[in-house]
Amino acid sequence: MTKAVLERREPKIVMFCGKGGVGKTTCASVTAIHYASEGNRTLLISTDPSPSLTDILEMNVMGEITEVPGVQNLKAVELDYDRVLEMWKIKFGEEIFEVVSSFLPVEEEIIDYIAGAPGIDEEFALSYVFDLYMSGEYDVIVWDTAPAGGTLSLLYLQETFYNHMRDAAKLYIRLKETLENLTGRKKRDPLKIIGEWEKLAEDVLAMVRADNTLAFLVTIPEGLGVYQTERIKGDLEKFKVNIGGIIINNFIPEEFAVGSDLLEKRVHVQDQYIKELEKTYSGSLPVVKLALQGFEVKGLEALRRIEEQLFP
Repeated sequence: MTKAVLERREPKIVMFCGKGGVGKTTCASVTAIHYASEGNRTLLISTDPSPSLTDILEMNVMGEITEVPGVQNLKAVELDYDRVLEMWKIKFGEEIFEVVSSFLPVEEEIIDYIAGAPGIDEEFALSYVFDLYMSGEYDVIVWDTAPAGGTLSLLYLQETFYNHMRDAAKLYIRLKETLENLTGRKKRDPLKIIGEWEKLAEDVLAMVRADNTLAFLVTIPEGLGVYQTERIKGDLEKFKVNIGGIIINNFIPEEFAVGSDLLEKRVHVQDQYIKELEKTYSGSLPVVKLALQGFEVKGLEALRRIEEQLFP
């Protein structure tokens, strides 16, 4: 093992989770700018299948890791899921064929068939993040995750994949001799490949559970946001993901509502949910409020204005 490998340390991962439309991408972008401005080599990545990072940054970051002009040390990328499948086939395709063909007399078209299976692109999304995590190129990875259901399905899928790999190895050992007699093939023993996949799944789960990985829950002061926050928090805790805090986004300050009957009613409704969130979480987690902005959140200037509020 080289000295460089021994000295490499895993980056800090800051995840932003929550239901769609609550401001995860905004909070992630602002946080990435903050860490980069402090001198950290920072990557801002979105794995949302319907991303808005390109729009918020006002620059195309789809599918390619791109330097963000105007922010030293910051790069950004939105995951292109079409490209993800191509990368998946390049990285795992021949291994898939090696394993499957040891069970059945199939041709290499099996690679395309399996690549079309539901969840493969999501599975590789985590593997892609893991490769960046292990690259040694970044001090901080700020991760704008898919809306709540998508993020949790990634974790469930990863854990299921890990368990299946363990079962696959046991099954192959039991059937190895019979399969070779049936297929007439004695190919390279795929147990090594299965073992590598199992190790990858284990490592990815370890990444999201690491001490230097923190998940922040972004919500809004409305009933649906509050209830989903509670559910997401419980699910993340099942996976032993460390939760860093709660961000209540788009609340309306009372002084903004003076003279408006509609806004005063809105503030009253929001206040009930804010108190509920603070009562539930402030004893165990930091709870931060981010006001509804009077400007469109697009471009670095707007994001830096919010940085002043999120990191006073």
